[in-house]
Amino acid sequence: MFINEYIMDRRRYDKWAAPKFWKLPIFYVYCVIFVAGVFGWIYFKKADASLRWQSIGAFLTFVAVYRGVFFKWMHADKTFRVTRETYFGGKDWTCKVIIGEKNISLYINGKINNKVEWEEIKKFEEAKSYFKLSTNEYNEGVMIDKSCFTEGDADSFKQWMLDNHPEIKYGPIAPPFDK
Repeated sequence: MFINEYIMDRRRYDKWAAPKFWKLPIFYVYCVIFVAGVFGWIYFKKADASLRWQSIGAFLTFVAVYRGVFFKWMHADKTFRVTRETYFGGKDWTCKVIIGEKNISLYINGKINNKVEWEEIKKFEEAKSYFKLSTNEYNEGVMIDKSCFTEGDADSFKQWMLDNHPEIKYGPIAPPFDK
């Protein structure tokens, strides 16, 4: 029916797993913490306050930058590196997704990894460069790269999904992951 093959590398994993940090709602909280930290750091330095108070402003500034900008990306990077080292000997791996009438078959490095029944798929999400078929948890699912179809294409797959599986909720992916 439809076959999608791609190599899972760091760049693709980052696109699918690390959100755009500036589109996360919590990002604005970290912006406020950053501003408060910089203000406090400068204010306490000018007011000749003790080093303890100056370091509180610096600490707030660095925490806001780390958590607001780098944390999600660094977490995705570590997850990718650990997965690649643990399961694939430090090499990128090939993924093949076969979409059929009865189920979706997932192959990794040519070996069957999982079969997902259509009843398990609850949400069909579309991003700029990929589709995500989510299961009950909405966190895990089948990822399909729009540019990597070896049988069929992205437009015909989308139309097939809408026609053959109207019970699966269709919609755009969350804005932080729309890459």
